[in-house]
Amino acid sequence: MSTQTAIPTPAGPFGLESSTASTDPLKPVGAELQLDALPLLDHRQRQHTIPPAHAIRGEYLALHEGEETRLLRVENDITHLGRGSFAEVRFEDHRVSRDHAILVRHGRHFRILDNRSANGTFVNGRQIVATNLTPGDMIELGPIRFEFVEIA
Repeated sequence: MSTQTAIPTPAGPFGLESSTASTDPLKPVGAELQLDALPLLDHRQRQHTIPPAHAIRGEYLALHEGEETRLLRVENDITHLGRGSFAEVRFEDHRVSRDHAILVRHGRHFRILDNRSANGTFVNGRQIVATNLTPGDMIELGPIRFEFVEIA
């Protein structure tokens, strides 16, 4: 009988252990390699991102690429996140479902709902079906990670 051992890997961009191969088939995708969201954002939406210094009051998704951070304003009451052509925030990665998650403005607050995605939606490392967002929450759609921020 052989035993599999995990090979230690360097920490990823957010201090998480990154691994390309999982020894546990039940390990959630959200616990594996995390990717910067900005380079995977659709080029049309990327044109609408701004540097944090230019942000006005409102709610944003903070997308990172290494040391660079760009903000994408959440303007609609309902915002679809996914890989499909109809998603308002579109990521170009096959591990993101076509209609992966939905951001919903509920009064003065935002709520995120997983839309039966294949690789799950995570908030602050925990898999969710639906949860309220607070500024600073880290959202993961499969392997893609970004932050929910509010500029006051």
